[in-house]
Amino acid sequence: MERARKEGITFPSRNEKLDVVTSTICWCAMVALLATLCFIFGPTPGLKLYGVPYLVFIMWLGLVTYLNHHGDGEERLPRYRGKGWNYLRGALSTLDRDYGMFNNIHHHIETHVIHHLFPQIPHYHLVEASGDLNLMLVVMTDKSSKTNNGKVLQGAQKISRALRINHFVSDSGDIVYYETDPHLTIGGASKCM
Repeated sequence: MERARKEGITFPSRNEKLDVVTSTICWCAMVALLATLCFIFGPTPGLKLYGVPYLVFIMWLGLVTYLNHHGDGEERLPRYRGKGWNYLRGALSTLDRDYGMFNNIHHHIETHVIHHLFPQIPHYHLVEASGDLNLMLVVMTDKSSKTNNGKVLQGAQKISRALRINHFVSDSGDIVYYETDPHLTIGGASKCM
């Protein structure tokens, strides 16, 4: 793999190239199928049955990704770059958040930290592994990877707060945190929100 990075080889092995080709063919087949169905049944059923659910899923995925990788003032997550970054620091700059009934729908989405540390663990073992990680973190640091932010409605409050205060990171430094632009806030509330 190191040789591939140095030489600029896109596919270090024949299997990876085959995976990409297979994925591209499947994607093209799906687009062709959707286009054909929209041609036969019209665009409205296509939007209702595929387009709208797809947009909802993408918005949910964006929300969850943002919340798991950004603090909201109470939880400040560092951003590492240059010599300040290493795999462990990057993996630990995420949060486990509880999404209530949605946790199991997305393969235990509340176990984000362990997923970053050990991506090879299958989703059906993440809860157990996350529990073990939390025991170890509490013993080592007196802190847990779990946040006590509650469920989905509190998650909406968290993202609202995060968007109001996380405007930029400094241009300098190897370890940086999101900062608030005073020109975008009035009395602690964002002008944009």
